[in-house]
Amino acid sequence: MRFKGNSDQSSARYWDDLAELYQKETRISTDDFHYGPLLPGDSSLRLLPNTGKSFQCLEIGCGAGQNSIFLAKQGAHCIATDISEEQLAHGRKLADAEKVEVDFRRVSMDAMGDLGAFDLIHSTYALPFSANPQKVIADAAAILKPGGTFLLTTGHPLYAGEWLDIGDGEDGLFLPDYFRPAPDVRMSLDDKTMSAAQTWPISTLAEWIHAAGLVVERLLEPAPMPIPDMSEEEIIAKVPYDSADWRALYPQLARIPVVVIFKCRRV
Repeated sequence: MRFKGNSDQSSARYWDDLAELYQKETRISTDDFHYGPLLPGDSSLRLLPNTGKSFQCLEIGCGAGQNSIFLAKQGAHCIATDISEEQLAHGRKLADAEKVEVDFRRVSMDAMGDLGAFDLIHSTYALPFSANPQKVIADAAAILKPGGTFLLTTGHPLYAGEWLDIGDGEDGLFLPDYFRPAPDVRMSLDDKTMSAAQTWPISTLAEWIHAAGLVVERLLEPAPMPIPDMSEEEIIAKVPYDSADWRALYPQLARIPVVVIFKCRRV
């Protein structure tokens, strides 16, 4: 059964409660564009279009907006949206420290409205928290300029599985239903607010993208960087999203993808 408890109000409370600890314990670089935990950044994957001073960018579900800050440092004009005012407050402080301008706005991804017209719309692991993901994709496509890029990173359905001991020191992934992956239900730090991250089959995501009038140019299921073989200096330089908790999960991340990335273009 799909979790139906996510709402703007519950999501805002959940992320407001978590924001300080999340930003403290997770290192998210502003010197590279990140796609998820322990994964290579765009300096390796090369998915971003060339940006410039007239380039208009929108980030959906930005958190503290590290990706928007990175793009602003390249000269782009950036709007970064999120439902959590606490996350946005961290972003404003970070942008000030980096001496760049990012237009942070408290906006629900499920009710974006007309925010303008954009050359690049990007979202990294926000879609799983949407109450209506197909609408989010359609709304993003509607405000993307012809020829513009929609760069969507979302949860991989295989990561909704459960790791089980299968004997003889081996473990494996058990996924009860690929077509209806179980949601990742989470509680806030005070145990008062529930949220959930939902994944979908890759074909479902592709159909939503197609229905929105977008063309998929690339589809990636990136593996993590080889963390055990890297020095701390190399990790800081080459891994833009990192935390102790995610490093502990490296043996799993090295075997199944945690995200799927769609690079799309509006024709």
